[in-house]
Amino acid sequence: MADTVDQQAHREARIRRPAPVWQAGEVVEVIDETPETASLRIRLPQPTQFLPGQYYNIRIPVEGRPRPIQRAYSVGSSPYPTFDVIEVGVKEMEGGLVSPVLVRQRPAGSILEVRGPYGAFTWTDEDGGPVLLVGAGSGVVPLMAMIRYQVSRGTTIPMHLLFSSKSAEYVIYRDELAQLADTYSWLTVTHTFTRDREDPLARYHRRIDKEMVGDVYLETLPGLAYLCGPPEMVDDCERSLLELGMEPAQIKTEKYD
Repeated sequence: MADTVDQQAHREARIRRPAPVWQAGEVVEVIDETPETASLRIRLPQPTQFLPGQYYNIRIPVEGRPRPIQRAYSVGSSPYPTFDVIEVGVKEMEGGLVSPVLVRQRPAGSILEVRGPYGAFTWTDEDGGPVLLVGAGSGVVPLMAMIRYQVSRGTTIPMHLLFSSKSAEYVIYRDELAQLADTYSWLTVTHTFTRDREDPLARYHRRIDKEMVGDVYLETLPGLAYLCGPPEMVDDCERSLLELGMEPAQIKTEKYD
């Protein structure tokens, strides 16, 4: 049977392409997600098919530096049905050279140098599931791309997101995640807050730990797990999942320093 247009597009996205080049993207919208995080929607003059979970490099000139400084930012938007505008999530890092400029000083209409996509931390419906997604802070960004992708594709592979934030105020995509979980039976969202011991939005009120991972594992029985966040959290979660019986090939990791 011949491939559909969608199947062909996904297959082509996995084929090795020429190395990405720098291009001048226009910021068409800035969304304040939390007090320290913003989503920048960037229109690309030379859009390239990407996969949910991949990232782009962004570089900007910095006063006192001889060359532009670049950083990698995950794409939170779905590549389907269109990918000419990408949405990258940026958390402002104290003392950072790039993130404070992107969050505070790049309004709509700004031009940014971007290059990508990159990365093997990817999921599409062809990979199957059920899928356990574990993220902390801005580590949720590539996981959100996977969720939004499934919404746009209309598939119903079970997904369970375990998401650690400081408090409700710092939950990236808070309202959208709540709306999606209410709308789609295949999506479960479990919050844990590390600095708020009372808020009922969170099922847990501590950092992600072995017991928590065990709870969501038994509820999901995942065929695949995607872990994204600080290195220690990712390593601990991976270790817990291996002890629970998952194979190394079933666990994908992305670490944010």
